Amino acid sequence: MAKRSVEITPSFKLFTLSVHDQLYLTASATASATASVIAPDADPAATASLIYGRIAEILRESSMRIVHERLFGNLDIREKIVQARSEAFRSAGLVHNGDAPLTFVEGRPCAGSGFSGIQIRAIHPSQGGDAIRTIREKGTTLGRAWTRQGATFIMLQNIDGGGASLGSGEGRASQAESMFRQAERLLRSQGASYRDVARTWIYIENILDWYGDFNAARNRCYSDIGFLGNPSEEAEAERLYLPASTGIEGKNPAGSSAVMDVFAVHGNSGGSIRIRPISGTKQRSPFRYGSAFSRAMVVEEPDSKLILVSGTASIDEEGRTVYVEDSAAQIRHTLNVVSALIGEEGATLKDICEATVFLKHGGDFPVYREVAAQYGIADVPSVNVVADICRDELLFELDAAFIVDKKNPR
Repeated sequence: MAKRSVEITPSFKLFTLSVHDQLYLTASATASATASVIAPDADPAATASLIYGRIAEILRESSMRIVHERLFGNLDIREKIVQARSEAFRSAGLVHNGDAPLTFVEGRPCAGSGFSGIQIRAIHPSQGGDAIRTIREKGTTLGRAWTRQGATFIMLQNIDGGGASLGSGEGRASQAESMFRQAERLLRSQGASYRDVARTWIYIENILDWYGDFNAARNRCYSDIGFLGNPSEEAEAERLYLPASTGIEGKNPAGSSAVMDVFAVHGNSGGSIRIRPISGTKQRSPFRYGSAFSRAMVVEEPDSKLILVSGTASIDEEGRTVYVEDSAAQIRHTLNVVSALIGEEGATLKDICEATVFLKHGGDFPVYREVAAQYGIADVPSVNVVADICRDELLFELDAAFIVDKKNPR
């Protein structure tokens, strides 16, 4: 049975969700028990130390190991946050978790500056200590791989194409292509390929300056991989097998033009795990307007169903932005789109296991809280950050995963 809990302290909220042998932890830095705003004057290092101390306890007691971890905050506090993490895991004797790869994204809090939060996915090793392995290249940790139900699951992190941002549109697009091709090469080193990818999370420096160039670079790579068909043919566009994805503003410590995390599942043809894209009823394939990703991907196992919803914003069936300059209406439209999408899989908005709320303006956070309360999701596991979205007129985007316990349905 899915078990949810939330711990509220003066400086953070910690959400815990366990489903069979999977664990999701989300820590959101907040001002008070009401969690209506982010604390602008909180000490990021002290907050991180408290959060990671508690996370270390949970991981130790559950014997879970991290397979994906992502932090959001200002880049200038990264070293302090990472140090707090290392000290907490070392004190708890969690060597296997302390050496897990870590993605740090510049996701500014909705008020002030500093630390926004943490997202962790962990699993219980089912085949001893070697069931989860760390992917390394030239001494750098780049991901985790693990085995479930006869399939190999792979999570790559911090894939950036190498080097600092190249500045120009053409140079940045070239680096984006290198990023996708680096991911393909790493997947092949694990016996998989990019065609096994179910989800990508892509954080793009100055996204509004070159999102068109980024999409063109991704399309070139995906065409080479063999994903793309003819977007002008409606039926074919909706049937394309493309990973779910988020493309959002976010600087990275390496200073690269873009960086991404990649989730793939390999080697379960005809087995008990099913991977499939799903299309929305309120939004159609984004490939129709040049963005190569699916609305969502479903990873279905015998005991659970994980629905990986792409970053979703206030866009209509034809790909046009709706409710310009009305943040509350954009939030409602987005939640309605996501609700309809996951409803076909037997999930509701309350089944969120991990989410990132992106707001163009931090001042809209109370608006989001009010609308979320109307939908009954004011207290779901989310990290809330300020970031530009792929269009200047978009004010809100939701990046979320939902999990359904098939053995113990609602």
